Amino acid sequence: MVFDDTARMLAVSWVLFEGFSQKEAARRLACIHATVQGWISAYIASGEWWPDPVLRNRHADNVIYDSHFLQAVNAVILSDREQLIGEIKDLFALLSTLPGYCAS
Repeated sequence: MVFDDTARMLAVSWVLFEGFSQKEAARRLACIHATVQGWISAYIASGEWWPDPVLRNRHADNVIYDSHFLQAVNAVILSDREQLIGEIKDLFALLSTLPGYCAS
């Protein structure tokens, strides 16, 4: 499960500012103690809810936070747009061969 900034903020606030235990914060957010402990350690080390690179979340649904990934994608798009379009065309051709494909 991937948690957003709000969950991190709540966990850090509960533990550091409201006196909750890390175990109680983890229970309230339905996550494991190690996750909350990592968030607390990262916040103490950097002073940020989502520090970079102190705590790097590399889940696919969080790539918007990964500046290295965004720079790489930007470089590919800007380097050769025609090649990128060709790759996308090839991908769609491959996807059209999969079972259940319905051309509309």
